Amino acid sequence: MNAQESDQRNVVRWLQLLAAVGLPLLLAYLAFAGLVNPQFAELRELIRDNRDAIISNRDLISSNRDLISSNREAIAANRSSIERLEDRINLFAEVLILATTNENVTEVELRNLLNSGGE
Repeated sequence: MNAQESDQRNVVRWLQLLAAVGLPLLLAYLAFAGLVNPQFAELRELIRDNRDAIISNRDLISSNRDLISSNREAIAANRSSIERLEDRINLFAEVLILATTNENVTEVELRNLLNSGGE
């Protein structure tokens, strides 16, 4: 039983050694292969050649974000104005309905009702 446990420990040690040495070597090889791969060299060259266009596009995207943000604020302000206008129109319609259905309402009372509803 001790021999079997010893063999298992040796296998574990070999696997640990392989992982400790082999994985970094594999990663180093893949990095080196990526550096010398012509396809990646073409991509690097394209990026280098278009660096100014990439930077200007990044700046354009950033300015568009600012513009979108300010547009959202303007839209929110417009919605508030529209809601106030709709409330005022609804109040005016109610006053007109009241004026046509109730003959005892005076013009002064209707004006007071409109003015008090607008505040």
